[in-house]
Amino acid sequence: MWIFGYGSLMWDSWETKFGCTRRVVADLPGYCRRFNKASVRNWGTKAAPGPTLNLSKLDTGVCRGIAFQFPDAQKMEILSYLEGREGKAFPLHDIVVRLEDQSEVSALVPLYNGKNVIEGKSPEELAAMVLVASGTDGTCLSYVTGIVDKLSSLGINDPAVSELWKAVNNHA
Repeated sequence: MWIFGYGSLMWDSWETKFGCTRRVVADLPGYCRRFNKASVRNWGTKAAPGPTLNLSKLDTGVCRGIAFQFPDAQKMEILSYLEGREGKAFPLHDIVVRLEDQSEVSALVPLYNGKNVIEGKSPEELAAMVLVASGTDGTCLSYVTGIVDKLSSLGINDPAVSELWKAVNNHA
């Protein structure tokens, strides 16, 4: 069983408690990251939502993240955990990802389809939201920082993350 992480799943070590057997850099063709999911619980509130990552379909896009492999026996426990963590509006979709050795595997990928979508905001407007939002898991700034740090450590340059990070630093 494989799970593809492109946001906080990449950096908060959630996988260690479920017996992850393998972590590899992987590409998800046809998608790109976007800070268009308004977190109103984990990284923000309804009054001050935090912009968090989701994926958008883009034929020419490629989202580089981490694929986590788990024993099949852990599947139900992992699915239950991810539903509780991400919420019911972040269903897992079975999509083929390409591992760093160029092999392909079918991985479960969380794709948000709820009502808390942020549309039409510039990176500067998103940065202003990041700097004031805080939720049950911490500040939205710590969420964005965690993603920036993890992508940097993996040598991944993602335009959506770079643009927002630049705007956050200019706004602060």
